[in-house]
Amino acid sequence: MVVVLLVVPVSYGQVDTTETPTPPPDTTTAPAADTTALDSTAAPRPDTARADTTERPTANGESSSRSGPGAGRDELPDTPRSFPDPVYGRSPVDSLPALTPHAGLEHVLARQSGSFLYDLGSVGWPHGWSPRGLGPHRSGLWLDGHPYDSPLTGRARFDLLPTAFLQRPGLGPDPGGSAVGVHTAWRDYDQVRPITELRFRRDGNGLQSIEVGHSQQHRLSLFGGAGLFQLTFGYGGRATDGIYDGSDLRRERRFWGRLRYQRDDWAIELSDLSSRHRIGAHSGVVPPEGAPFGTVYVLPTCENCSVNPGARRNTFRNDLTARVRGPLLPGTAAPTELSATWTSNTFDFETGGGAGNSGGASGVDTTWTTRLQGGHSSLRQSLQVGPHTLTLGARGSLWGVARSNVSGVEGTRWRAHAFARDSLRLGRTNLVLDGGWHVTADQQYPSAAVRAERSLGPVRLTAAATMAGQRPSWYETTGFEGLVRPLPGAPSSSFGRVVEGRTGVNFSRGTVDVGIEGFAHQIRDALDLYAVDPPAGQRVASTDTVDARRTATPVRRVGATVTLGWRRDADRGLYLSGRATTLTTLSDGESPLQARLADTLPQVYGRGRIGARFVVFVDLVTDLYVEARGWTAMSSRWFHPPTGRLVVPPSGTSIPARPGTAVGPNGTVDIHADIKLRGATLFFALENAQVSFAAPGSTEKQATLQPGTFTVPVYPLPARQFRFGVHWPIFD
Repeated sequence: MVVVLLVVPVSYGQVDTTETPTPPPDTTTAPAADTTALDSTAAPRPDTARADTTERPTANGESSSRSGPGAGRDELPDTPRSFPDPVYGRSPVDSLPALTPHAGLEHVLARQSGSFLYDLGSVGWPHGWSPRGLGPHRSGLWLDGHPYDSPLTGRARFDLLPTAFLQRPGLGPDPGGSAVGVHTAWRDYDQVRPITELRFRRDGNGLQSIEVGHSQQHRLSLFGGAGLFQLTFGYGGRATDGIYDGSDLRRERRFWGRLRYQRDDWAIELSDLSSRHRIGAHSGVVPPEGAPFGTVYVLPTCENCSVNPGARRNTFRNDLTARVRGPLLPGTAAPTELSATWTSNTFDFETGGGAGNSGGASGVDTTWTTRLQGGHSSLRQSLQVGPHTLTLGARGSLWGVARSNVSGVEGTRWRAHAFARDSLRLGRTNLVLDGGWHVTADQQYPSAAVRAERSLGPVRLTAAATMAGQRPSWYETTGFEGLVRPLPGAPSSSFGRVVEGRTGVNFSRGTVDVGIEGFAHQIRDALDLYAVDPPAGQRVASTDTVDARRTATPVRRVGATVTLGWRRDADRGLYLSGRATTLTTLSDGESPLQARLADTLPQVYGRGRIGARFVVFVDLVTDLYVEARGWTAMSSRWFHPPTGRLVVPPSGTSIPARPGTAVGPNGTVDIHADIKLRGATLFFALENAQVSFAAPGSTEKQATLQPGTFTVPVYPLPARQFRFGVHWPIFD
């Protein structure tokens, strides 16, 4: 990047402040809105940081107009080529993640209708997002069109992405063949003036988080044509001591940089993301022997109540991506996009000398290390054929093991995908069709999706259906040194399809909106990780050993989500919104595995929000609201510290084996104040306000709805945790 910056002519200096014309719509994005209902609790906010509309003279004092004699090579391209957002469908939030109080991408996705969040309570931990009754491992994460998941563990690495630099995530078909695709991309930062953004977070449990981004644009003429050069870079760092021993985020550093050059017909981009993540991996929190479960909320008495606090997970990942978009294929009117990514990924698990206390096979302090190197490439071409807007493409990935002391993790793995998308309008109906073919060394299968939407006055009708496959992770097919026992017959096993259907009706008139969406899915040979039965007398809901298994009969679930809003988009005054989801597993009685899997989610869950928006002192725009979520009884999923996966617990196991400690019915209440002041946004929150930690040194019982509040046993949510944050854009 330094070399490129040195060749930028100094005479061009400050970016031309003339507004860059908006490029023509990219044909690779579907014109139809997503058929999935928006989360009813998301408050409307601007989609970008504070807009800059100031016009100023250029650095050399000349007029910013591009017309007239002498413009020459100092002019900007008329319609600079841009990269389309690789986003399918509609986002679950109405604003950039940087402008929300959410700590991570999973909390953003949890705003999607029908979602349930397995919240582990600690910052930086791998919370699990379950869309419409599907397991957390059935979602694929895509960043600028290349996969951002872990081939070792099979989970999407939401925890490694710096959310302040990301666009709103979109949900839709997964180009890699999984059931759900989460698509995000780096922000364009297309403001004309240079901009620096700061995003700072802090809480009452020691969290300190900072994300700083800077972007600027320069006129740059190469090979005789007008062009626009953009430099963008950012840094993000977080650390926290955590509430309990072994829950600390010891170190997190994320560096991101991007160079982009745009002309009328071409766009070239080079970007790099480097993430280093070191975090605790304790095996759960239990009270002292003989003490009630509510004791875990007595601090500092129970700060050391966690099991195996010395365990750690470490990840170092670097993704270097090059993209080009332009007239690469003769005879095509639309541009072609090519991209290539080189990934280096090192994953360590330190047992901390305590593995085996919760069911593992070893009590020795051991560090398991695997370093992977991978290459990814993609090709995408848009075509217009009559009323059809077609997008054709292909993607491929190749992973190789550079170093590993885990038996069986060796060699290479590859996968290739071909896909096609057709967007068209039939009368008043928007229709989007997706099809794909997916090939790995061990299996091949098709995928398909269809979405339709039609508006009839105040009523909007939606319908969608998808067919996808299952991609086993490396550990599920080869095992992980007694910590993950592989699937019998892997890796040559074939896996059944995931078929899902949805239909919805939304009514909106005046200040009121009501919606209902029904959904159902069937999974043949459903693959998951199942916790082994813990030893007799074990008091922690965790185990170091899990089995990769699949059901003998299809898993069938049905559900529905009802949403309600009143004045949800109002700029001033009271408003409220809410949603409730009911879920039923039809196949829970067909086998013991099915019964265990059925109880991982509550039968009823939801969230609601009531608040008021008002202005104080002319420019103090305030959104004050209370948000609550709740769920009925369930077994939930257990957390597997070695992999960071959420696994299916044993049947009939209540841990801690004590009355009143079931996971639900329960809920949380959060109090928020979001304040906008002269371009800056301040966030204040009191989370989980209905319970409290005891005062230091106190053993008095606190007033709670239920002893302990958690969605994953036994990882208590922080009680009455205060959070503060600020987002501050600075121009020039």
